[in-house]
Amino acid sequence: MYLYGAIAVIGIIIIFVILNEVKKNKQYKKEREDRLAKRNKPSNDTLQVKVKPKTATKPTVETKQEEKPQATPTPEPKPEPKPEPKAKPAVQLPECNYPEFDHSRLIDMGLGESDAQEFVSDLINQIDEQLPKIADAIEAKDMENLERLTHSIKGSSTNIGVGGVADLLVEFNTYTKTKSDIDVINEYFKQLKVYFEKLKKQYS
Repeated sequence: MYLYGAIAVIGIIIIFVILNEVKKNKQYKKEREDRLAKRNKPSNDTLQVKVKPKTATKPTVETKQEEKPQATPTPEPKPEPKPEPKAKPAVQLPECNYPEFDHSRLIDMGLGESDAQEFVSDLINQIDEQLPKIADAIEAKDMENLERLTHSIKGSSTNIGVGGVADLLVEFNTYTKTKSDIDVINEYFKQLKVYFEKLKKQYS
């Protein structure tokens, strides 16, 4: 009898403990739910601040306008001095200082005075005919033709006499064979006309 009473008491105690634990668990769950609810519920005291999303702003870079260097005025080009034409070296012109023409060579050959005079007249005509041709050859700077023309009348004049136009033609023709300075040639031609006029007056 005593044993059944003890078992009953123990059973009641166990039941009481189990119920108490169940109650504690329910209370614990409720408190937990309340805490979660409070945690999730927004509080009126909490100041809600809306934060605007930050927009990526480009850093403002102050662009300084680069100062362009002022163009230095370019100096006007100085005109280059024109080279002075080189002075032509002075050419020694022929003096052409000849004695009067002498036809005594014909007399020495045995001709009479009248025949000698006739030969001189032929020479004058020949020179008079060649002068325009010599002038054309000089203008054309045809040294070969000039040498040929002066040679022909040189031979005629030296066969008749010496001095005057004969001596001039010897020098004139010799010059045209090796040299061609136009100033010298013009001087010879000028003197040829002078001595030709003297020859005409001498035998007029």
